[in-house]
Amino acid sequence: MENNRIINIITNNNSYSIEIAAQLKYELTRYHYHVSEEYNPSAELNISVGGDGSFLRALRNNDFPSIPIIGVNTGNLGFYPELSPKDIQSFAKDYSLGQYSINKLPLLQCEICSEEVVHTVYALNDIAIKGDQTKTIHLDVFIDYNHLETVSGDGVIVSMPMGSSAYNYSSGGSLVYPSLNTMQLTPIAPLNSNAYRCLSSSIIVPPDLNIIIVPEYKYIEKIVFSLDGEQVNYEKVTHSNFFVSQKTIKIISMGTFNYWKVIKEKFL
Repeated sequence: MENNRIINIITNNNSYSIEIAAQLKYELTRYHYHVSEEYNPSAELNISVGGDGSFLRALRNNDFPSIPIIGVNTGNLGFYPELSPKDIQSFAKDYSLGQYSINKLPLLQCEICSEEVVHTVYALNDIAIKGDQTKTIHLDVFIDYNHLETVSGDGVIVSMPMGSSAYNYSSGGSLVYPSLNTMQLTPIAPLNSNAYRCLSSSIIVPPDLNIIIVPEYKYIEKIVFSLDGEQVNYEKVTHSNFFVSQKTIKIISMGTFNYWKVIKEKFL
């Protein structure tokens, strides 16, 4: 069987998701696709079965592959998964006929720097910087090497446009239309005092500029980086450098994506 007929189905452990994944496999085999038992890097398509968390993990756990992805929503919000379980039959037919479009989305890239090593990480939605064990954290914010502000509080979020409706939005940030290709920096519960002052609103940064965040270590030793909600601890971080990556992911769409319709359906 040719490699370009392979499809990966990536599901969470929810019993309903497993049931829908089995139905999806049956429909795809009717159109002579082979559903791999394990993740196959030579597949032509990844299908995530679950909610938004499952969709993001399917990308992160496989190093944000170049293989296009589409999601079947068996969760609650379902911002990224375009399909519902009732769409499985029509999806298999339309996909086999090539009746779909591919949208590229840039990733947020962050270089987490210490005195000894540089860790490069990626996110589709956002990367948040917080203090360990919910401690107050003090962060100096630079935009393209120009000091802007010192944020004292729970931390900051750097988000991409598609992620502006996630953690960023719940923290008081703005919704940003996906085609604008910008970064947004939003403080998390900032404290304004005589010692530390920062903007109370988020700021929008164009893609050709970097956001550099330098932590103060007077009151904190470890820093938590939340990558699309997945938390990783780093020690002795000197600074972190955020920018729009050249690396992209490809999302399959079976119709015309209407951002405002999705926002209304999911949030209003």
